[in-house]
Amino acid sequence: MNLDPTNSPVSGPAIPPKSHTVPANPRANNRYDKAVAQQELAKAIGNANDVLATATTVFPFTLFPDTISIDRSKVSIAHRNFFRVAEVMSIRIEDILNVTVDVGPFFGSLVISTRFFDNDNRKPYKVNYLSRPDALKIKRIIQGYVIATQQQIDCSSLSTQELATMLDQLGQGQGSTEDMR
Repeated sequence: MNLDPTNSPVSGPAIPPKSHTVPANPRANNRYDKAVAQQELAKAIGNANDVLATATTVFPFTLFPDTISIDRSKVSIAHRNFFRVAEVMSIRIEDILNVTVDVGPFFGSLVISTRFFDNDNRKPYKVNYLSRPDALKIKRIIQGYVIATQQQIDCSSLSTQELATMLDQLGQGQGSTEDMR
């Protein structure tokens, strides 16, 4: 008499028993996971710190100049209150909703609207007293990056200079009157 249920004529085809795979060395899996995590982080870092553009506020109007810089993953604004004292805020490109610029004959102000507003006064982030060309260039690059991100364009293969130039062109748009002289 055959008591093996996998070969029983009543139960139909043979069903192999479930196998539970237990790693021979749990530490080996931990090392593998760590190596994979390191590779993924290295890939994410890649060229993330390459600065595409930077601008500083004009000295006589701001005693301690503020700085705005754009890299491949974020926009950073350093607001200085005193020598070697700064409040640095970073905004992911994905979180930027809109960027506008107010320009006069010599200076410009950059206004960045994000998903998350400034907690103190619930207003968009603003950088005043940038030179006019710097304000316009920063606006075009940020706007171009926002458009590229929304269209899910992978910009990682472009060099820093190529990316900055192409984002500047994309952010300018057709029929733009912002560079009127």
